[in-house]
Amino acid sequence: MNILKFLLFPFGIIYFIVTFLRNFFYDIKLFKSHSFNVPVVGVGNISSGGTGKTPFVEYLINKYSKNYNSVLISRGYKRSSKGFQKANLSSTPSSIGDEPFQIFKKFKNIELAVDKNRVNAISKIITDNPKTNLVLLDDSFQHRKVKLKLNILLTTFSNPFYNDHIIPVGSLRESKYSYKRADIIIVSKTPEKTSKEKLNEIRNKINIYSNQRLFFTYVSYESNLKGDYNKSIDSLKNKKVFLVTGIANSSNFIDFFRKNEIDYKHFSFSDHHKYSQTDINKIEGLGKNLVLTTEKDFQKIQFLQRKNQWSFLEIKTKFVEDELEFDNFFRKKISM
Repeated sequence: MNILKFLLFPFGIIYFIVTFLRNFFYDIKLFKSHSFNVPVVGVGNISSGGTGKTPFVEYLINKYSKNYNSVLISRGYKRSSKGFQKANLSSTPSSIGDEPFQIFKKFKNIELAVDKNRVNAISKIITDNPKTNLVLLDDSFQHRKVKLKLNILLTTFSNPFYNDHIIPVGSLRESKYSYKRADIIIVSKTPEKTSKEKLNEIRNKINIYSNQRLFFTYVSYESNLKGDYNKSIDSLKNKKVFLVTGIANSSNFIDFFRKNEIDYKHFSFSDHHKYSQTDINKIEGLGKNLVLTTEKDFQKIQFLQRKNQWSFLEIKTKFVEDELEFDNFFRKKISM
């Protein structure tokens, strides 16, 4: 533990006590959780950011919205609006949040709403659309005011929750032992060709309970770029490009281009960065290179003036193994 973490350690103890008591009061039902007559599936994490929640939510929408009248509820982190907002054609990344906006633009067969008060949002959605029979709740693991039919927890392969520490010493929002509340644990961003021995090592360290299931997923990049430059990623070999990211953890994104032998210069911004015209002008002022960014970042950048070509690669969540088991467990839980 370095000096800074040592100095922050007392604050970590205070944070732990507060979150522990809050969870304890929910466990003994001193704090009330609201139930609904439709299944509510929560997707969240213990760590703060960078676990791949958005791609996993997109996986669930893509897989289950064909058979269920689905709704996604999000807080709409860093949005400019207040209260309950249902996404519509006039919505922007600023008005509903960058990640909800990305999902809304991609999936036309679901409703999407943002509200810090998730109980209020679910109530409104069900009243407005009585045919709703599946609610997906984004970033929900700490939001215990809603009683979930299925609680999905994401943690990353490179930084699993059991190796982390509580804020501010580490990145955990609550005790690592809170994983016991999850029905499904997803180890995300697993290298696609990870050995059985390594997967079993992680299984043993997490040590799930009999009522829980554990799965490993990896990030799959599409082969064709989207945006201003719609060509194959192979066309970038031996070309100099700019990479622009405003996400919590860009290591996988950078590694993908490195492995594909693409010469790049990386510009890194904080997660959920609100791009300005000045940002774009500074980057483009360094050359007329193709600029590649994440899908989430492109949704915001596309509204600004650009001289260079800006493009992105879509990513998808795929299972290392046992996807059918996940599907069976998911369907069983939401039908109970």
